[in-house]
Amino acid sequence: SMNRLLLVIKQTAFDSYTAQEVLARTAGRMLTFDRVRMARLKERHDTHMFQVERITEMLRERGVHTTSVMRDDVGAEHVRAADLVLALGGDGTTLIASHLIPDHCTPLLGVNTDRASLQDLATLYRSAEPLDMRRSTGHLCACSSVDVERVLGDVLEGGMEPTRLARLEVTVAGTTLAPALNDVIVAHPSPGAVSRYSVRVGGGRSADGDSPTATEVESDAGSSAGPATPLWFHVRSSGLRTCTSSGSTAAMRSAGGKPMHFTSRRMQFMDREPIYHDHIPPPSSGHGFYEPGEKMVLRWNSRVGTIFLDGAHVTHDVKMGDLITLSTGGPELRLYTSRW
Repeated sequence: SMNRLLLVIKQTAFDSYTAQEVLARTAGRMLTFDRVRMARLKERHDTHMFQVERITEMLRERGVHTTSVMRDDVGAEHVRAADLVLALGGDGTTLIASHLIPDHCTPLLGVNTDRASLQDLATLYRSAEPLDMRRSTGHLCACSSVDVERVLGDVLEGGMEPTRLARLEVTVAGTTLAPALNDVIVAHPSPGAVSRYSVRVGGGRSADGDSPTATEVESDAGSSAGPATPLWFHVRSSGLRTCTSSGSTAAMRSAGGKPMHFTSRRMQFMDREPIYHDHIPPPSSGHGFYEPGEKMVLRWNSRVGTIFLDGAHVTHDVKMGDLITLSTGGPELRLYTSRW
């Protein structure tokens, strides 16, 4: 039964900007943001908080015990005490909450508290003002404010089953990071710098198109290097992106990757803007897949680097010489979803 619910609540942009203004006044400085922008953000903030209060009251009426924690303050100890984690915000809040769920035991349900309408999606990409007011579409959320009462009822009464989704497992120098649900980027912290890394071939790097697979590279070099010699494919690019099936319709698709069915356990990878100098044709398309059970192993060759887990909120620093492994070997996540 689900009698203990953890509510992970998004801290809005309005919260952040207001906090910065308060800190500035405390320090004796004057800081004010654009009034029109702040008024719009206040509307979004009020909409979000209204839904948080409404959902909390809805659960209270059902006799469910709830613990509410702001997104930036939630910890693993909160998750361990919960039968269900409820992420109130959007995809970002759902992803951050997922990092704190170490196994498949505790399910997660995301609620988009301020979902963009179809009209918003069709019109907000341009406007008469230089203010981008677009917001989350809630792909990872099971419901929005429109149907949250029905969906929550189905979940609490056992009428809805969560979807089991693959997650990425990332290790750096032997240390395992939080599992990533959507994607992982390994790159130099400066977007203007070159990322240098060497990928071990022979571990199942299955490339698309006419790009050589790891096995083919080994065969080509076998006569000179010998079958026992480890081979490394050296890359200079803007970084490496890998994703799960659930993350394949996000940034990977925008970058030219391939959408994958959500039941897939393959890991897709892409070298971002690879540099091949005078190689014609290039030695690799820089894009492909790893099968379940296979691991991508790379050595980081830049002086500094950063691993971004599901966006910019959760990061991990890497240094030259660090050995990094990536795979879909992370613990599955039980996520309640809408129809995919």
